[in-house]
Amino acid sequence: MNKTIFIDKDKCVGCYSCIVACKLEHGLPPEPVKPPLGDPTGPNLIRVYQVGPQIHGDEVHQYFLPIPCLHCLDAPCIKACPRSALYKDNDTGITLVDEDKCIGCKFCLWVCPYGAPQFFGGKMYLCDLCIHRIGEDRQKGRQTACEAACQARAIHIGTTDEITALKGKKAAERAGKEG
Repeated sequence: MNKTIFIDKDKCVGCYSCIVACKLEHGLPPEPVKPPLGDPTGPNLIRVYQVGPQIHGDEVHQYFLPIPCLHCLDAPCIKACPRSALYKDNDTGITLVDEDKCIGCKFCLWVCPYGAPQFFGGKMYLCDLCIHRIGEDRQKGRQTACEAACQARAIHIGTTDEITALKGKKAAERAGKEG
């Protein structure tokens, strides 16, 4: 049962509560820093980018784009790691980092199309989808820290099938608006 994440950028308001909740959940200093500056107080396992404002005709457009690890089914970061420090959890399919094996070579960061791995203190860190919270407890309503903190309900965690269905629904809604 592979777990993955979907973020509806149309709903994100750029409040950064996902970043703060994630940092608190993982014992990192809570101050978020807007990308691309980096964070001297620790990694941001989810980053929120502001796109815009841009002027198109007489309209102003702006949106926010949260980017966590997407826990790719065929994750290039896992293949790139020379020490096998990155691996898939057998039960959930979540990509994890074995900090004892990580040598901080940054190969995983270089091959990730989303820049998800975060280098801090000589080691790589990666969103773990709060595996300690969602495992079996997910059936009891437990959410990841970022999903629970998102007041706009832009963050959705689920199985690959659930997220694929959600993306299909979102695409149909967009097609209806544009058509």
